[in-house]
Amino acid sequence: MRKTVLAMALTGCATTAAADIIEKQGAALMSCNYTVECLEEEACTFAQFGHDVDLPKQMPGDAVLDMGTGPAKGTARVVNGVLVIDASDAYASYLLSQTPEGIAKLSVHFAEPLMVVTYHGDCVVTE
Repeated sequence: MRKTVLAMALTGCATTAAADIIEKQGAALMSCNYTVECLEEEACTFAQFGHDVDLPKQMPGDAVLDMGTGPAKGTARVVNGVLVIDASDAYASYLLSQTPEGIAKLSVHFAEPLMVVTYHGDCVVTE
């Protein structure tokens, strides 16, 4: 399984290089990798988790997180220079934020049972 840069390379769209990627024909691919996982109010631990993100060619636009359990469809936009993607699938709702430097945070909200898991890592545009 290829790891998807969920880290939302869209954050880079605030920079000239990222703007160039978004202007290309078709969507760009971003790969995200996380090294820290925080479950609810418990202490954070080491993690090895990653995913890909299909970014839109223009912001705001449709984005897809490839979470390994299937696609989570949503919307990507840039807010105050930060790439923000919100998406959902049959399992959870996802909020991915990425700075222009590539720092990424992913929050996964589950309904049954109600809980939130947060991942800390980075994302890069790969295509």
